[in-house]
Amino acid sequence: MRNKATLINMISGLILQTFTILSGFILPKIILTCFGSEVNGLVSSLNQFLSYISLVEGGITGVVMANLYKPIVEKDEQKISAVMVTANLFFRKIGILFVAYSVGLSIAYPLLFKTEFNFAYVCSLTLILSIAVLIQYMFSITLKTLLNADKRAYAVNFTQTLIVICNVIFALISVWIYPSIHILKLISGILFILQPVIFGYIVKRDYRIDWSTDPEYSLIKSRWSGFAINLAAFIHGSTDITILTILTNLKTVSVYSVYGLVSNGIKALVQACLSGLSQTVGQAYAKKDWKELNQKLDLYEYVVFVLVFFIFTVTALLINPFILLYTRDVTDTNYNQPIFGILLIISEGLYLVKFPHLNLAYAANKFKEITVPAYIEALLNIVISVILVHKFGLVGVAVGTIVGMTYRMMFHVYYTSKIVPGRVQSIFYKKFCLFAISVAIGFMICSLVIPLRVVTVMNWVIHAILYCAVVGGCILLTSVLFFKKELTFFAKYLKR
Repeated sequence: MRNKATLINMISGLILQTFTILSGFILPKIILTCFGSEVNGLVSSLNQFLSYISLVEGGITGVVMANLYKPIVEKDEQKISAVMVTANLFFRKIGILFVAYSVGLSIAYPLLFKTEFNFAYVCSLTLILSIAVLIQYMFSITLKTLLNADKRAYAVNFTQTLIVICNVIFALISVWIYPSIHILKLISGILFILQPVIFGYIVKRDYRIDWSTDPEYSLIKSRWSGFAINLAAFIHGSTDITILTILTNLKTVSVYSVYGLVSNGIKALVQACLSGLSQTVGQAYAKKDWKELNQKLDLYEYVVFVLVFFIFTVTALLINPFILLYTRDVTDTNYNQPIFGILLIISEGLYLVKFPHLNLAYAANKFKEITVPAYIEALLNIVISVILVHKFGLVGVAVGTIVGMTYRMMFHVYYTSKIVPGRVQSIFYKKFCLFAISVAIGFMICSLVIPLRVVTVMNWVIHAILYCAVVGGCILLTSVLFFKKELTFFAKYLKR
């Protein structure tokens, strides 16, 4: 049943991300077409500043997840209740703080940053964009964490899929009846009420949570160590837009956000495919079964490499032609940035390949031990991006992200060898080098032999199929030659 749950989680996650990616392209296209690049850049920038509240969270979600694995395995309802009550109180406090932060941002942003919009326009839009985040902190994130820890991510994924579909439908109706960015985003925020309603029903039905249990604040004593992890993840996702907002203009932010639609969509798609595996590794560690843990880490690493190197190589080949098609009706700024597109894809790929090792550290509750490297990664990212953005613009911030990601990846591979007995770093680097060589050959074949010279929708689709076949063939050949053990184990795992 656990293996079936893992598979269902992966499928549901894939369904969610498919709809999220489609939504991610439809909604910005609506904004670009109806309201222009300046509004698109403003929305992206405001969302980024609103996400700063996640820093206050201090990585508590990961800490709560780590504290839930063992009592879930042992069916310790009292312990589960204590963790849930403690987490719920903490997130409610963040929600209250977020209200104050949102109001402050709505006043400060239009005063600090020059835009073509008046104070009331920016202020009201800021408050509207904050609704979705507020609902999650106040009412749904605790319940969501429990479901994810218990390998029931499918409930979360299907709920979110419903919200995404409704959001697109209502957005199209909204701009057809009365095109207003404020109304469009207000509808989007209100839809998030579905999360606590559905999650609450499932938890009440399937769990015996005693909400009157006294909180145990010692359960989240690792949160300040978790803060560093949260900070690093936050900086990875926010440094570029923040620096571009401060040092460039909203149209440049819009260009970045449009390319980010592709990179973030592909990243989320891969994460969805991997969603069931992280909890499997976490529960294997909780049982201290080192043989099983090593086997599942081998499988986890292999699946990550196959997905990341295949999907991201094809994306690197196709991202710039896609953006040119996507923005062909938008003429208020230059969206043709091929070098930046490839570098952005590389940075997101490096972010993902460390996931087996990062999630193992989370499951082992080693937040304190991985704090300093998280700060170093964040510092590298910020400093290099700020230095290079003046001369290289978008390319400069992408390079800063790549340097930070490379350092963090290498550290986590090293730290896994300290957590798991008998685990050596060369296991990871052998896979990395073999897959890198494989996709490099595929990339060169595609670029030199079958280049996409004339950018049309039909040409793009044809080349996408050809590129998938070439890169996929290279990866399949590498798997058959060098990773027979992982292929066999993966087949047995799915059968069970």
